[in-house]
Amino acid sequence: MKFHRIAAAAILGMCGLTSALAAPTLSILPAQQTIALGDAVNVDIVISGLDSVGEIASAYDLNLLYNPGVLNISVITQFLTQFGGFSNVLVDASADQAAGNAGGDLTSFLTDDELHGLQGDGFTLMRFSFLGTADGVSLLNFGADPDFARLVTGRLDALGNAGVLDLRYVGACVAVGTGSCPTVSVPEPASYGLAALALLGCGLATTRRRRTGAPAAG
Repeated sequence: MKFHRIAAAAILGMCGLTSALAAPTLSILPAQQTIALGDAVNVDIVISGLDSVGEIASAYDLNLLYNPGVLNISVITQFLTQFGGFSNVLVDASADQAAGNAGGDLTSFLTDDELHGLQGDGFTLMRFSFLGTADGVSLLNFGADPDFARLVTGRLDALGNAGVLDLRYVGACVAVGTGSCPTVSVPEPASYGLAALALLGCGLATTRRRRTGAPAAG
């Protein structure tokens, strides 16, 4: 499994939560695709709606779940430009084909204002490339763990803690060969519906605030 460089601690309470309608969205795109047996297919993890809540994406730890009987993971691509490039991030990725679980994590050392200047309202975080290996359907969803499988953090608060973004999660579907995707796609609940509100511990805040002396990612 991948090395989790982002440690989060859940706290109780629902104070200060944004409504589901105002929440930014983390989507798996395209929402539906159909490919022939043996063909390759790409899906992107895209965040949008950051400007609506005055937020950024400063770090993430995300897992994508798929049907390993239908799809075989081939490449995981993490896009670094909106996080400051290779020399300004810690980044890692891995996959477990047998479990149908692939993911990656990233932490940026840039300041909140620097990240906002690079990111704007939204951008693509990751791309997963698969091969269709059998007739059938694979639903694509994010992992359920709010700390290590569906975590995106935003701005630092007055205490230097990075708040976890309350996101609306939208899955996708890939049909291979004779498979057929459902006609209706139902978005997953926002992150606070799963784990209330969480704040990253001092480890991430310290790491980001030491960005000026940060080592290059390896």
